Amino acid sequence: MGQILYGPRGLRTRLTREEALGLPLLRAQTAGRRPGAVRRAARALRKQGVRRALVPPGFPDWELLEGQGIRPVETGDFCRALAPAIALAALKGMGIPPEQGVVVLRGERVTRALRLTALALCPRVKGVLVDAPSGGEALRRELRREYGVPALEDGPGRRAQLALHFSPAAGRGERLADLSGPDPALADYHFGLEGEMLPEDCEALPLLSALWESGRLGLGEVQVVAHFHS
Repeated sequence: MGQILYGPRGLRTRLTREEALGLPLLRAQTAGRRPGAVRRAARALRKQGVRRALVPPGFPDWELLEGQGIRPVETGDFCRALAPAIALAALKGMGIPPEQGVVVLRGERVTRALRLTALALCPRVKGVLVDAPSGGEALRRELRREYGVPALEDGPGRRAQLALHFSPAAGRGERLADLSGPDPALADYHFGLEGEMLPEDCEALPLLSALWESGRLGLGEVQVVAHFHS
């Protein structure tokens, strides 16, 4: 795993081995922010076998890194695993107590992440709607059997305040957290760690995703806060 860090102009590209919350990184400090400096840093990382990199917040030069064969840390699987926490954070951010909240889970099929989200949310929210053509009815039966609560099919007259999408789908006017794809866009959410300050020199979500997939982070350690603009 590599990391791009902006350095002062005039210095040569410098590689150092560092750790971020226990995650080993090969850090490349650029000679300024110009495209040529970023490209040289990416080339130096690639020569050392780096295939993925963490970058500063708002990093604009992914094309340069991808041109050297370096790609971002994908966050999709991590976000879908965090879906219950994201849902509860969203309800809180909307001012809705969980016991009054109805959440709809949408996907082309019932994936492991969608099922685990339903199982986690059913005891905590007022209602869970399941909209998944493949496996949806079986999951609704499981939820009714397990929790004795109505886990219903999404449809007219059944209104949710929040929708979680596990694959691309059409919404019905609820607030949406689209968790589909390799890199969900979750600008309204802040991700952190209880009792830990995250490094400010790299984006939080890719770092947390890398820690999780390497077994250095449990989902229960992640804090999610929603900040919605009125």
